[in-house]
Amino acid sequence: MARREVLLLLLMLAPSEAFAETITLSDLAGAAIEANINRRQNMQRDGRSYSIRTHQNWKFEINADNSIDMTVNTTFETPRGARKAPPNSGRFSLDDARDVMSRGGGKGIWNFDDGALHFTRTFPSGAYRAHFTFSRVDGELWCEVTEAFARQDGNRPITLASPVDGAKVTIIDSQQEPSDCKVNVAKPQ
Repeated sequence: MARREVLLLLLMLAPSEAFAETITLSDLAGAAIEANINRRQNMQRDGRSYSIRTHQNWKFEINADNSIDMTVNTTFETPRGARKAPPNSGRFSLDDARDVMSRGGGKGIWNFDDGALHFTRTFPSGAYRAHFTFSRVDGELWCEVTEAFARQDGNRPITLASPVDGAKVTIIDSQQEPSDCKVNVAKPQ
């Protein structure tokens, strides 16, 4: 077989993801995204350490004017039972940092880069980032969600106000568990 025919055969057998098109922000205009982020965390409060499981349901819409309307509902499974935090809601303009009052305050910003939306927020000490990565499979938009917490200066603890009662809590470590994300695009009428 000639070298050209081998290359052609390899291209035909390559997974379709290899030919995925780059998703742009305009591809997402009008889309509603829902993500369920699950994590296991070791926490500290008043010198006492404990483990929790956290479930966050993110719902956000990407508007034609590059603003994002979002609501996050958070439930915790703690040693004392399930607790639900008040929802966090707001409107953000893409690439425009603004004050956020939840979790002890900080700054929050949404930005879009290389087919992914990123939400970053600071806490009194440390920060959080959620990544929503988009792809197109068989003509439909799909997304994946990952997250990470960051320590300030690489070693200071991550401290914030408890979303349930406002008390100071420290995140010792956090590990994301299986999470999901889906995109709903309004169909033209």
